[in-house]
Amino acid sequence: MTHEAVERLHLLFVLPSLGGGGAERASVDLLRGINRKRFKIALALFSQSGDFLQQLPDDVQVYNLRGGKQYDLRLVWRLAGLLRRHRPTLVLSILRYANMVTLLAHRVARSQARVIANEQNLPSAEFALFGGAQVKRAFLKYLYPHADVVTAISKGIASELTSLYGLAEHKIRVIPNPVDAARIRTLGAAKLGHPWFQLGLPVVVAAGRLHPQKGFIYLIRAFAMVRNALPCKLVILGEGPQRSDLEQLIAGLDLGDDVVLPGFQDNPYNFMRNASVFVLSSVYEGFGNVLVEALALGTPVISTACPVGPEEIIADGVTGILVPPADEEGLAEAMLRVLQDAKLWHRLSANGPARATAFALERVVSQYETLFEQLTSGV
Repeated sequence: MTHEAVERLHLLFVLPSLGGGGAERASVDLLRGINRKRFKIALALFSQSGDFLQQLPDDVQVYNLRGGKQYDLRLVWRLAGLLRRHRPTLVLSILRYANMVTLLAHRVARSQARVIANEQNLPSAEFALFGGAQVKRAFLKYLYPHADVVTAISKGIASELTSLYGLAEHKIRVIPNPVDAARIRTLGAAKLGHPWFQLGLPVVVAAGRLHPQKGFIYLIRAFAMVRNALPCKLVILGEGPQRSDLEQLIAGLDLGDDVVLPGFQDNPYNFMRNASVFVLSSVYEGFGNVLVEALALGTPVISTACPVGPEEIIADGVTGILVPPADEEGLAEAMLRVLQDAKLWHRLSANGPARATAFALERVVSQYETLFEQLTSGV
């Protein structure tokens, strides 16, 4: 029987917002790629806000749950009401806060929907950074087994969910975040007006939320060492709560003429494509979407070897350079090495696009659609 002859399955995505992070960008790509002949798609947001709202496909119905500050218990009842009224066949929640609210709402509503909870980060690393580990760990261990499936975006996350939180292996699927390489290359080819890329100097580019997780303090300090040895520039794309601290650090190191924080960019890819090197300096990651995006553009990449994520993407010295997290000297040495060794630069650039194909949007969408079909067979 063809898909055209089958009634479409109702699929509800749940996200806190569409803020400018890697999980949100990947979610929009997934929303864009899913087969509309087989799935009718809606999106529930705790807050109808964020930089990626304007990139949503027009046919996605959006429900605003009007949540307040984080950990707003009203969201459980509002989402439960939505589940009762619209009776989706499948629910895919993305990010841990959304997962917790969705699994509670599913129980309150006594919904028959199949629930997939998507884990985007290493729980232990987040708990260590943000605190409240004991309570958060208890919620995770209690709620996650109630999901039909938990998708982890890296093997490292999946391993921790079983080893530290007792989730049964058969409940977990490893599915990476998707990267729409064709779209990225098209956007990467757009004209870039920033004057630093016309100077003939090396330009280092980084991108991510301005947050301690991303390790931009270490990157800026490392860049100060690089600039002492080689005239160059640093561009950090993104917005977030650490902007003031980073600006103070830039001023304190007398880097005001060589480091810029231009904020969130609707199109970061022309920056990334024109970069001499792309750097991910995170203390921890769940995966590392921006690494795959830079690889797809043929830009050499340097990344911290976080507890999980980058080492599943990059082969050191082949498709990128790996350095320890929070190692300013190691990061500086790696940047100088790539910027000064033409053979290494060209090798990394040439090997990147082929590696990125492993995370192509079409492949990831196919994995999710197969999972959706498996969960709803006989429904």
